[in-house]
Amino acid sequence: MFLFNRSISINVSLVSNKIVAVNGVFLDSQHELCITLEADLDSYTITSADGQLRRAPHKDCVYAQERIKELVGVNLNCNVRKQIQAAVGLEQGCTHLTDLTLECVKGIVQAKYQLMKLTMQEEEMKIQVEQQLNGSCLHYKKY
Repeated sequence: MFLFNRSISINVSLVSNKIVAVNGVFLDSQHELCITLEADLDSYTITSADGQLRRAPHKDCVYAQERIKELVGVNLNCNVRKQIQAAVGLEQGCTHLTDLTLECVKGIVQAKYQLMKLTMQEEEMKIQVEQQLNGSCLHYKKY
């Protein structure tokens, strides 16, 4: 018997050649949170944010969803975790909303690499990916 379960689903789509939309769903034994973000790939900022807490264990949890709009303007290039915590987390927010938003940002990063495959020559893409991921994992370890 499982005492607890959690699933997080992230889907990223291309809205235009410079805008991506990401839909995230956080579902566990006590929560159901949904969020939709749009991000500009040139400025690498969140340009739109919407979502809701559909199910939560406490009545006051729903107030955290009002903070989702504060994600607009978050710069995905630096201090992302701190910016997201300030927007939707900490004492006035929701740790699960913070987690879901961070997963959405990871989805945007992964989608950026997929988009590179569609828009760049293979050798150019390989060079950029190796530069960006240098030292990030076993495959891209520094030599």
